Amino acid sequence: MREFNRHFKLMVVGQVISMFGASVLRFALSLYILDLTGSATIFGTILALSIIPTIFISPIGGAIADRFHKKKMMVTLDVISGTLIAIFAIILVSSNVTVVSIALLMTALTLISAMYQPAVQSSIPLLVEKELLLKSNGVISGVMSISNFIGPIVGGVLYSFVSIEAIVIVSAICFFFAAIMEVCIKIPFEKSPPQPLVKMVVSDIKQGLMYIIHDNRFILKSIIVTFIVSLFIAPMFFVGLPYMVKLLFGMPDTYFGFTQSGISLSIIFSAMTIGMLKGKIKVSNLYLWIIGCAVVYFAMAAGTSGLISSPFVKYLIVTFSSMLVMFALTVVNIFINTKIQEETPSHLIGKVMAIQITAGTTAVPIGQMLFGFLVDGFSSQIYLLIFGVGILTLFISLVVKQLYSKRLSEELAG
Repeated sequence: MREFNRHFKLMVVGQVISMFGASVLRFALSLYILDLTGSATIFGTILALSIIPTIFISPIGGAIADRFHKKKMMVTLDVISGTLIAIFAIILVSSNVTVVSIALLMTALTLISAMYQPAVQSSIPLLVEKELLLKSNGVISGVMSISNFIGPIVGGVLYSFVSIEAIVIVSAICFFFAAIMEVCIKIPFEKSPPQPLVKMVVSDIKQGLMYIIHDNRFILKSIIVTFIVSLFIAPMFFVGLPYMVKLLFGMPDTYFGFTQSGISLSIIFSAMTIGMLKGKIKVSNLYLWIIGCAVVYFAMAAGTSGLISSPFVKYLIVTFSSMLVMFALTVVNIFINTKIQEETPSHLIGKVMAIQITAGTTAVPIGQMLFGFLVDGFSSQIYLLIFGVGILTLFISLVVKQLYSKRLSEELAG
């Protein structure tokens, strides 16, 4: 982190604090809902419904991020988050909390996050030199992964020893403290002429789409890659993995926790070491990382077939394979984000990054539903489904190579 300036470091610290508070709160509330209702289905429904607004709000957040001061936007959103959580704490203390109030809080925080992330992503190129862009994206991705890894652990421990009210209050404090840190950041800003909000948002989203579709086809291709990977490759870990570990292999819940922790550590390691890959990962060899995922899927299919009888050995193969795939996918994702930031003019970067986030977010629930159906259909021969995913991943690698063929030629010529 020595090579980064003070303002980027302050933004990272603010991210650590706010994301950690959000992660702890999210996990603690999941336990609280289960205690309150005794129904995992209710919580699952709440989670699914809370994701949907992100699809529509992210582009708006991107448009606003390009028009308004990014620092003020981050500070304001963190203050609003802290205030909403503080209000929820008062509701908890007064014993008036309901499942509806929890759902409203989670949806509101998701909406705020959909506005917040484009501001963060579009600030990175303004805070670091171009040669540090890949590494800085790795740092931000690592912060998110570490928060998602440590937050549930801390949330579970706190929930066992202190009241839910105390956890909610601590989470609110985290957001307020993050806002204080962000006040000290200096982010370059050029003021735009004032316009009516709705007209401005519609115009800016249209401008971002036109730039992607007509002016920079490389970014369009990169967003297509993000969508395809999120739709067909990533859902195996959201749907197929818990099914295999808990039902097919009969492993205890703790073992699934170990698998999730291993995947989180893999993502963290990928994010933290991607700076070392600068110069080695290029558009011309990006498809090779996806081919690597296909090879791992083929090994996973063999490991879950009748060739191996021990459920524990199958569990180890699936866990290790999942870690390898998620390492590669994290590298691909960070690299694509970095290239999009490098290619996009500063006055459009918020809109473009928001559209990319929306594409990935839209693909996830579609992929989850698709794989839920497929996992049920192949439950007795799961290895065939995994092998099929490997074939599909291999095909996707060829699509990626073809999409980037022009840029590939330019790199090889250079």
